[in-house]
Amino acid sequence: MVISFHSQHKAACKQKQREIADKTASFTAQYATPLTDDDHRVLKLSLAELADKCSNGELNPTTVLDAYSKRCLAAHDATNCLADVMFDEALSTYAPNRPLSGVPVSLKDVVDIEGHDTTIGFSAKANKPVATPAAITRLLRDAGALIHVKTTVPIGLLSFETTSDLFGETTNPYNPQFSPGGSTGGGAALLAYRGSKIEIATDVGGSVRFPPAFCGLYGMRPSTGRFPSMGCQTCAPGLEGIETAAPIAKDIDDLREFWERVIGMKPWDYDHSCLPIPWRPVDFVLAGRKPKWGIIWSDGLIAPTPACKRALEVARDALLQQGYDVVDFDPPSPVEGLKIGFPLTFAEGGVSVQVPISPGEKMGAAIVHLLTVSNLPKFVKWIMATCLRWFSRPAGRNDVFADLITCLHAQTVAQERALVVRREKYKAAWKQAMKKQEIDFVLSPIHALPPMPKHGSGVATLVSANYAFLYNILDYTAGVVPAAFVDRELDALPENLMQTERYAYLNDAERAVWSLYDANAMHGLPLSVQVIGGQLQEEKVLEGMKQLETALRESGRPFIQKEF
Repeated sequence: MVISFHSQHKAACKQKQREIADKTASFTAQYATPLTDDDHRVLKLSLAELADKCSNGELNPTTVLDAYSKRCLAAHDATNCLADVMFDEALSTYAPNRPLSGVPVSLKDVVDIEGHDTTIGFSAKANKPVATPAAITRLLRDAGALIHVKTTVPIGLLSFETTSDLFGETTNPYNPQFSPGGSTGGGAALLAYRGSKIEIATDVGGSVRFPPAFCGLYGMRPSTGRFPSMGCQTCAPGLEGIETAAPIAKDIDDLREFWERVIGMKPWDYDHSCLPIPWRPVDFVLAGRKPKWGIIWSDGLIAPTPACKRALEVARDALLQQGYDVVDFDPPSPVEGLKIGFPLTFAEGGVSVQVPISPGEKMGAAIVHLLTVSNLPKFVKWIMATCLRWFSRPAGRNDVFADLITCLHAQTVAQERALVVRREKYKAAWKQAMKKQEIDFVLSPIHALPPMPKHGSGVATLVSANYAFLYNILDYTAGVVPAAFVDRELDALPENLMQTERYAYLNDAERAVWSLYDANAMHGLPLSVQVIGGQLQEEKVLEGMKQLETALRESGRPFIQKEF
């Protein structure tokens, strides 16, 4: 029986891969051609310009689709980023004089669109088209958008890489030896190639932020209830207040414009879980003042590697040069957030992410590591943690890491409710700290590493996601802004790092992450920083992201994306 199911898994993967190959091949003659001058002009248009020109008849939506479809095929050939192709359907719901008329929008392969699979990277969900569209799919159609492709995801979503038996491996456009991020890696790779104007993604622990950070793009995780998410599938069904859906874009102005136009469509009329909050002006803009920034240099568990620390310094210096008030921010312990958030997220012991796995299907290394630790008997984890505390040298080096090991296990209903109480107290402490220090925006790394090298997720493990995951627990609005590129000389590690006192005090989680860092191999990869605001502050954070992007440019350090 197991052999039979194993064969079904292989057959499902083979069928899905053949389907993608056949669909892309069927459009090769039409779209695998050099870009024309008209194509270049179309691709340079902003989202607002695209919608306006399509509505006033100056631009034909077919011309738009032609240009973006060419980039889709080029992106897929280079990075393996497409999960489905819908070029022949994209024009069917086009209409002029709508908020998104003629704007190409891609869907992460978690967003339902009828007649197509939503796999979440599992072979068991492949070749089984869904019957109804997601709320955001219906809204996009009513807004006149061109929904033209779906993009790849890792199996079970929880990964810094985008790999699966079903789709294979998606690579970073800047360097194929590195990840485009997870779990929206396919969408980020596509956007970097200008294969779409907007990607609809989801974020349970950083998936609207890691991929744009790894590919030099812009993304923002909203608070729950601000963006339509019904019909966006997840690896953790029923998990409330942590996962959200959101767009990613190549340009900050396009991202902001898309957000405003979606809110103008009244998404609460499409999704009952959306809050009826119209687009609002930003407080500090109305007051004519510059916002105050507070920097978090480390999450207290894994310090950023030299390149990521320098990106934060570049952002800080640009803001200071433009006259902003920038201070160090002293928040409640970010590690405490992880100790609350991990047990809450995996309160059922990680069962949800295991249920769809087929016999013979390879899980991502990061998920395997997490499930292994979670499912160990408590007394074994107690012994492990005790050994880390007693025998690690220098003394105390692994105390924080040991605490994390013991907190990760399935929770009873009473334990889960106690965690919710702790979370709410923690959220209150964060709000008070920002208010006391008069912080408008927190500036922090998005991860301790630049883009993850191949097979790095199992080494870094999901504990290294806390720079992003923390704001899912707080339900804060958090965006990423590209700030620099890795430089092999500026960002090199000391040759004698392992003999330094600094290295001696790195905990085991830090040593694992830092073992993946190689400034020479990573040279030229994008570096991003995170801009964080409070709960339901989407308009404000988008404005903060824009002001940071402007400060970088006006200080003589603009981030210039590579053209592929």
